[in-house]
Amino acid sequence: MVAEIGGSANLAENEVGYTADGSIKVNNSSISSAQLKVVESKNGIIAVDCSIPVPAAYSTKLDQIGYAFAGEDYTKSKSTHFDSQGNYKCTLKIKNTSEGVAYVNSLGKQCVVMKYDATVGDSWTYTKKNGKVTEFKVTHKSTAEDYDYIFWKIKVVKVEQTLNEPGLSKIIYIGNHKYGLVAIELRLDDGMVINATKI
Repeated sequence: MVAEIGGSANLAENEVGYTADGSIKVNNSSISSAQLKVVESKNGIIAVDCSIPVPAAYSTKLDQIGYAFAGEDYTKSKSTHFDSQGNYKCTLKIKNTSEGVAYVNSLGKQCVVMKYDATVGDSWTYTKKNGKVTEFKVTHKSTAEDYDYIFWKIKVVKVEQTLNEPGLSKIIYIGNHKYGLVAIELRLDDGMVINATKI
């Protein structure tokens, strides 16, 4: 059971000012992009500002996803996350180290989503603030460069998070010890697949 990750946080992508772009696809068709910027780094935890233009056709779907994850908190704070151009904005607290990646909640508790030295079959759980338990399980670990990433192939670890939320099936986190968390894939009950890849 993985309670939290350690390892070195002395990584280039953890430095304040570091930026990265992302590609957003729905059912393998590109619909948008994302901009990421590290705005704070303190005690091994970074704050990352995210900005994602949301096409009008997908705004309702985003509301569904936001409500499933955060409930009334999403509804109450929705207006603070969208600018006048319709861009979705948020700030994530992340523990990003040589061992893996974890989200960090407001109480400082880690939600581990990636562990590079894990093996297929490893699993752990995380209890949300609302008491719901979500499970993470390692489903793939490359023994050769078998994952297409930008212009080359890399070895990856895939971790699946089972979602106990209406309309949502699971999230697949895809990571590499050198490039970090390279992609996140969200699968919905209606068959829609949303993929975000760091480029």
